[in-house]
Amino acid sequence: MHLNWNILGLAVWLLIIVAIVLVIINVRSRHLKMIVVQKKHRSLSNSLLDVLEIGAILLAIGGMFYLTFFNKVSIKDTNRIYLSYEVKPLVMQTKAAQGFYVQAKQAQSKNVIQYYTYWVNGAKIKVPGNNASISDGHQPISLNAKNYPWPNAEKYDKKYQYAYVMTMVARYKNNAINGLCLHAGAVATDYYLIRVPSSTFVDISK
Repeated sequence: MHLNWNILGLAVWLLIIVAIVLVIINVRSRHLKMIVVQKKHRSLSNSLLDVLEIGAILLAIGGMFYLTFFNKVSIKDTNRIYLSYEVKPLVMQTKAAQGFYVQAKQAQSKNVIQYYTYWVNGAKIKVPGNNASISDGHQPISLNAKNYPWPNAEKYDKKYQYAYVMTMVARYKNNAINGLCLHAGAVATDYYLIRVPSSTFVDISK
């Protein structure tokens, strides 16, 4: 049976919840005992113990919160990330007797500057410009795409006549550290490198 390491992160969160309940019960019990037995409302030893227990819980919550939501990993970290690639040839479209492979359209959203639409066999794909770029020069890898690791793309230039899309998907490996972060098996990021022979094969749509 294949173990999903996310169960480790779930178990730690469950232990933290149990610990919170136990600390609440312990604090309440000690304070009631102090009032009933010792006839005191405050005690330095009790207060210090309260601070230690609550502090430990807050540290545990803060640590897991950071690991789950703010722990950023470089896609070049081979211990935590594995990369997969898919290459598909583009299918040419026509508009006013002009052929094109990609359509670029300005986005209305503040988070996305523009969208790219391209066609492959049997499908029309629309991707945000934040996670894609067009390469229409001599080098198959565009300037923005060079931030990511790519296989040798020159062989695809020859195979598909400079008209293809290479998709990179970065996933978190199914291991203990990613499971602790509840990321095991999840997609970290993806990127679309859209290759065209020249800029004339890009339709700019408003």
